[in-house]
Amino acid sequence: MSNHAHSEEHSHHFIVPVRYYVGALVSLLILTFITVFVAQFNFGSFNLVVAMAVAVLKAGIVISIFMGLKWDHGFNRVAFLGSLVFLFIFFLFVFSDVLFRSYRSPLEATQINLKSPVIKLEPGEVQEGRH
Repeated sequence: MSNHAHSEEHSHHFIVPVRYYVGALVSLLILTFITVFVAQFNFGSFNLVVAMAVAVLKAGIVISIFMGLKWDHGFNRVAFLGSLVFLFIFFLFVFSDVLFRSYRSPLEATQINLKSPVIKLEPGEVQEGRH
């Protein structure tokens, strides 16, 4: 008897009403038009930020409605949120690299004279005794 009750408890699946799918369709179409509209403007260094913001909204709709994460509980939510945290960390490193790429340290402008064991030879010149 307990096996029967246990199997019924786990066999329940939420049937998504059609209005959620229609709402997701309309939302995705509106966000697609926003994507095309925003692409007509130059936001400078914020082009990527604007494009990613719209893409994240669209991905959120797909994940929550079509993949059922809105009605899901437990491990799947933790796994999804954990992957978002690591994705955010990845983007943080990428954006910090892009934003500070033109930065030059004051030490790079100074010439440091080192006594190098490397001997500069002129073209065609051969040094004897060393290999």
